Amino acid sequence: MEELDVRTLFVATGLVVGLLYGIVAQSTTFCVRRGISDLAEGRGGATLTGWLGALLLALPMTQWMIFEGHLDASQTVYFPEALSWWTTLIGAIAFGCGMMLTRGCPARLVVLSATGNLRAWFGSLVVGVSAYATFKGLIAESRVELQQTATLELPTESVLLSLPGFEWPLIGLATVVIGFFALRHGLNRNLIGGLLVGFLVAGAWSTTAFLGADDFDPMAPMSLSFVAPIGEAMTYLQLASGLEPTFNVTLILGVLLGAFVSSVVRGEFQWQTFESASDHARYFLGAILMGVGGILALGCNTGQAITGLATGSLWSILVTGFIFASGYWMHQRMSRSS
Repeated sequence: MEELDVRTLFVATGLVVGLLYGIVAQSTTFCVRRGISDLAEGRGGATLTGWLGALLLALPMTQWMIFEGHLDASQTVYFPEALSWWTTLIGAIAFGCGMMLTRGCPARLVVLSATGNLRAWFGSLVVGVSAYATFKGLIAESRVELQQTATLELPTESVLLSLPGFEWPLIGLATVVIGFFALRHGLNRNLIGGLLVGFLVAGAWSTTAFLGADDFDPMAPMSLSFVAPIGEAMTYLQLASGLEPTFNVTLILGVLLGAFVSSVVRGEFQWQTFESASDHARYFLGAILMGVGGILALGCNTGQAITGLATGSLWSILVTGFIFASGYWMHQRMSRSS
C-alpha cells in the first residue's frame, strides 16, 4: 500500500477536524458571540462558559506542546516579530462590531449555513470574498503597506512561558482561574461544547505539528480558524483545476458536512431567509467588517480568542479584548435602537 504524503495527510486532518467541529458546534449551539451578547443584555455569563471551556482544555494542552518542543509557536501566525498596532486593533474592533450585525461570527455562520440558514450562507460568502480581497486580492498590497506603519514589537513567545522556572505555576494558575469561571454554572451544554472545541484545537495543533515535522516536505502546524479559510475554500471551489486542496479548504468542507448531518439527525434542518431589506443590508455590512477586520486582526472569535489565546500570544490577548469590548458595545447600541 502506497504511503500517503504529508500534504494529503494535512488535507485529511482538516476534513476530520472540520467534521467533528461541525457536529459539536451544531449539536451544542457553541457560539462565543452569543455569550458576549448575553452579557451585554444583563443575562449573566452562563453562555460564555462555552468559550471558557474551550480555553480550559486548549490552553494547558497547547502550552505543554510548546514547552516540550512538540509545537513550534514561531511557525504560527500569532507571534509576528512586528505588527502595526493601529491596523490590528482597528481590525479587531471592526470584527467585533461585524459579528453583532450578522448575529454570528464566521465559524457560527458556516455551521448555520449547513442547517438551511440562507442568511448565514450570504454572510459566509461575503466574509470569504472580503477576507480574501484583503488577504491576497484587490486591497492586499494596501493592507501590507498599512501593516508596516506604526509597528509594535511584542514578545515572540508565550507570556506563560516567558519566566524560566515559573512556566508550570503560571500555566496552572491560568488554568485554575479559567476553570473557576467556566465551572460556576455547572456542567451545561455550553460548557460541554466548549470543552470539545478546546480538545479539537489542541488536537489539530498536535496532529499537524507531528505530520508537518517532515524532513522532505515540512509544513507549518494548523488549527481552527475561519476568516481566511472561508476565502481559501471559496477560491478553491472556483479554481480547483489549478489548485491543490489544503487543510483550510477541507476544514470548511468538514464543518459544513458535520453540521448538516447533525442538524438532519437532530431534526433541526430548516430553511430560513431574510425578513427584510434592512436585515439583508445589516448582514452585508457586518460580513464585510468581519472579513476585512479578521484579516487585519489575524483571526476571529475562534482563530484569536481560542486558538490564538491557547498559544499564549500577547497579540491574541489584545485582539480578543478589543473584539469582546467592541462586540459588547455594538450589541448594547443595537438593543437601544431597536
